[in-house]
Amino acid sequence: MDANEVDVDAAVASNGEVEEVSAGIPIAEDWKPSSVAISFVTDSSTIRCDLTGATYVVVGGDGPPRWRRVPFHFEGLELSREEPHSQAVAGDIPIQIGSRWRVLGDAYLVTVHVRVLATSAGDVRLDAINMLYQVALSVTPQENGSFLEYDTTKAFDLDEESAELRLRYRNRQVYAVGHGMAADWDLTDVGRCAQVRLDPVPSFVIPAVETTSFEEPSVEARALMLSHLERLDSSPDEVLASMDAFVEAFGGWVTTESARVSSFGSDVSIAGRIVARSEVALSRMRESTALLRQPEQSKLRSAFALAMSAMRLQMHQTVASRGDDPPEPRWRPFQLGFLLVSLTSVVDETHAERELVDLIWFPTGGGKTEAYLALAAIEIFRRRIVDGPAGGGTAVLTRYTLRLLTAQQFQRAASLVCAMEMLRRPDRIGDARTKGMAPFTIGLWVGNEVTPGTRRDAKAALERLHKAARPEEANQFQIESCPWCGTELLPRMRSSKLSEYGVRLVGHDVVIHCTSNSCEFRDELPVAVVDEELYENPPTILLATVDKFARLQFRPEAGRLLGLNTAFSQPSMIIQDELHLLSGPLGTTVAVFDTVIQMLLAAGGQTPKIIASTATIRASHEQVQGLYGRDVALYPPSGLDDDRTFFSRPVSSGEGRLYLGLMPQALSQMSATVSAASPLLEIPFVLEQDPDSVTARDAYWTSVMYHNSLRELGRTGTLVVDDVNGRLEPRADRLGYKLRTVRAEKVLELTSRRGPEELPKVLRELRHSADDSDQAVDIVLSSNMLSVGIDIPRLALMLMVGQPKTTSEYIQATSRVGRGKIPGIVTTLFRSNRARDRSHFETFRGFHEALYRSVEPTSVTPWSLASRERSLSGALIILARHLVSDLSDNEAAVRFDLNNVAQSESINELVERFVGLVQRAEPIESSDTQERMRALLTDWDRRARNSRESGERLLYDRHDKDDVALLKRFGQSGEGWLVADSMRSVEPNVAVEVREPFEEGSSGTDQA
Repeated sequence: MDANEVDVDAAVASNGEVEEVSAGIPIAEDWKPSSVAISFVTDSSTIRCDLTGATYVVVGGDGPPRWRRVPFHFEGLELSREEPHSQAVAGDIPIQIGSRWRVLGDAYLVTVHVRVLATSAGDVRLDAINMLYQVALSVTPQENGSFLEYDTTKAFDLDEESAELRLRYRNRQVYAVGHGMAADWDLTDVGRCAQVRLDPVPSFVIPAVETTSFEEPSVEARALMLSHLERLDSSPDEVLASMDAFVEAFGGWVTTESARVSSFGSDVSIAGRIVARSEVALSRMRESTALLRQPEQSKLRSAFALAMSAMRLQMHQTVASRGDDPPEPRWRPFQLGFLLVSLTSVVDETHAERELVDLIWFPTGGGKTEAYLALAAIEIFRRRIVDGPAGGGTAVLTRYTLRLLTAQQFQRAASLVCAMEMLRRPDRIGDARTKGMAPFTIGLWVGNEVTPGTRRDAKAALERLHKAARPEEANQFQIESCPWCGTELLPRMRSSKLSEYGVRLVGHDVVIHCTSNSCEFRDELPVAVVDEELYENPPTILLATVDKFARLQFRPEAGRLLGLNTAFSQPSMIIQDELHLLSGPLGTTVAVFDTVIQMLLAAGGQTPKIIASTATIRASHEQVQGLYGRDVALYPPSGLDDDRTFFSRPVSSGEGRLYLGLMPQALSQMSATVSAASPLLEIPFVLEQDPDSVTARDAYWTSVMYHNSLRELGRTGTLVVDDVNGRLEPRADRLGYKLRTVRAEKVLELTSRRGPEELPKVLRELRHSADDSDQAVDIVLSSNMLSVGIDIPRLALMLMVGQPKTTSEYIQATSRVGRGKIPGIVTTLFRSNRARDRSHFETFRGFHEALYRSVEPTSVTPWSLASRERSLSGALIILARHLVSDLSDNEAAVRFDLNNVAQSESINELVERFVGLVQRAEPIESSDTQERMRALLTDWDRRARNSRESGERLLYDRHDKDDVALLKRFGQSGEGWLVADSMRSVEPNVAVEVREPFEEGSSGTDQA
């Protein structure tokens, strides 16, 4: 819509919408607002207001209704406590520019408003000429006055972390809050606020993050080169000298920060806490370099060097497989820093920080995955070198919260394992340092609706794959392309040439291989996805969903993945990606099973090191304590200023992701969505007509429409073709743009409603570029599934329909666009009748200037009463079946006997250790947890004794409906402890049948 028109019809609100009544505000706010206002704090008793805008008058004549814009300007209006109001006439509309003054210490809290004094005629068309449009209000102080900080969030410190955030973001001050419109302000070169104003369409650019760089060819810069680090074993003095220089560069920054602490006055203790964490990180780095320097640590130096060689090879190959000319691989400084911070506690099982959870906290897309994979590679090579054959088996457990995320990360981790195999295999690189090592492998352990559970299932899946018209849609083996060279493993259409399929049957085993004859892995890829094969031959790295560990209740053979009943050392490292997702009900359930897993991994006398990563977290100590009963160390440690650390800072150019805010008034959600989506879809053609634009068409071709609920997404789905196309056509005619049409077949849904077999297809389609073909997706209708690790670099445009419920989700979701070379654009469509949306719109700049300050704490309560009732029975069964030898088999439940002294002692020891871990995580719940476990044991003993006396079998898990079992799953009837197949199945399903009124029918049945 241009500046001389107003779409009156589109402004008519629709009836019948019901939206989160509890979150709404009075229905009067659904009317067209008669005023806007801005609040601020000033030490001046007089202010100057400038008001601009326009009215519209009817243009007579035949044809459709037309209006003509009439601008107005009121400048230099002075308001004060003594004369707080001023009246004027804009066109024919009487208005008031007024103010309210309240004393606030030595200053004033002032609210300036603009109000229409005309009375509504009750008719939309008649009211159109009695409205103000494009209103802009600005305020400046007089008498050499100034604006003071409008403190909305820092009235008091809730905890130590709140105090530290207040100090770090002390220069990110809020100077005004809008009412009905967003507030903005201008700062002088010295940081003084010179003017506040109202903005109808607020915008803010969050600068991209750049990593610290060192001057070439400095010694510390050389430490980042992997070609240099891989010579640690052959040239230790030279390499360690560069590492020392790198560490001391960080040390210099820490010294500078420490010297500033005394300047913080009353906040000196807070600043001291912040800097102390950097000093600890520096000490840990120095400890690692000292360890690597010890003469007796030659094996560790070899492991480190081999890991650097593997990472270098993997990084080089990843770029080369895309057809690009690969530069010499190098670490980002924060990645090398993380290796040195964590190294000692990873390789030394007796280290004091072994039980410390090292949490990588870095913005999305910053390289967290490569950092923890490199650490995993060091530990894997160390085990093989130091422990010999016993160092085989599963060394690293890497866990994700979603199958989709797991499958995506599997490709990246698999390329590292391929690089390690290249070094090991004599017929490839054949590095002499790997001589005699067993093969390196990686396994994917996810739900059996995604991957085969047995060899028989795998054979059947392979047969279906060969028969499928489109094999990629029937791929139950998850791997779509070779993790080494990138070649597609399946033909696009069914083929009679089995050599075109990257999966084949060898004996009873399914082997995955590359289909390219020039690939180093044309014979076999070091990957496994069939559960049965994983149990028999535990992979070096196991990638799994957190849910899958619930299978330990039913599969004693799964314990082999944890090193139980094998000749190998137990896994020594656990990697938990996207830690912030382990919150609420899922995190609560996972925490109970994590306690069990820690006990299983400690069966051999060692404690696993836990590494976690996230881009958004708050109250990490409480969350990690609840999940693992351990302390946490965030890395990289923060500095004293904003989001700056030694390792990263906002780019100096200020370029980054653009955020826009829209809050239509008195407009239905559907009309607002259509109005907002249409101009965003026109961006590619607008850029094409700009002779100065160098942006490719594909840059903003695919629009992601993000929704906070499936209900809202469903509404949008009915609009995007008919209504949006209906809006695009007249806009193209009026504005002279090439017509963009949304194609129904190119509207994709990315939600939990898509089955696991459909999601890989969706991701493939999202990779199609509009520059290369006409198959590029037009619109993605997405739920919060997009916010949990989806990485499609070509996506750069998002319309967020409503403010997400948490800041963490907002950050995670919006960071999914603009991850490539094109800066992202995020437009948030706020709902004016939702209090939370309205608040975020009115404080748009203040919120986005310090986005990470607003991340909310997460909560896990694994030992609460409700959680104990749901999860303790499963935890107890896992401990018994995996750690008490004669209770393992499915038929062994009947052998449980508390009168058996040996068995009773074993069980009591397990319970005491379990309760001890609970004591560390949540002491107040330990006694109740112990009581509940004793009650479960007593019940088990009773049922087992009754079964023995009656001569009946007592199974753990029933196979037939007539079996007597200790456990029952959701949907099964009869006696038994209710346990879940998945950590998300914490409540039974309820069958609902919708019947017409007065229709007779039987009552519902209890599905539990």
